[in-house]
Amino acid sequence: MLLALVAGGCSSAPNATATPTPTTSPVVASSSPTPSSVNGETPVPQQILAPAPDLPIANLCSAPLTTTADGNATPLLCSTGAVNVQAWRFYASVSASVLGIGLNPTQGQVENAICDDIAHNHATRPEEASGYKLAATYYSWSFNLDPAKVTCP
Repeated sequence: MLLALVAGGCSSAPNATATPTPTTSPVVASSSPTPSSVNGETPVPQQILAPAPDLPIANLCSAPLTTTADGNATPLLCSTGAVNVQAWRFYASVSASVLGIGLNPTQGQVENAICDDIAHNHATRPEEASGYKLAATYYSWSFNLDPAKVTCP
């Protein structure tokens, strides 16, 4: 329509204007904090977190981490039960196999991923228990599995 007006042609629409209509709405930030942001936790938009191949089933959040004497970091989850993106990134290298296994593994595949992380990524049992908890929440697994009791070859 704009091309026809500029080129001197006629338009079939009465009272046509040259002003384009925006196709997206602007994002408006809220000035009031969400309940979770009071504790230093903020919601995070859904996204695939590496090394995961899929979008999470769980919600995501961001909260500051505290490292512990055994090499772990907390909190893994925010007070809402959402996966803490900072914790996921912290465990992404040592628990890469279990974090990257995907939505529908068998319990045996998860056990093999745990053993792979211990053998090749140098995850300790406490670290792998945390990685497993993150993955189980992210993918919404319902296995009755204790990573500390998985027997690795």
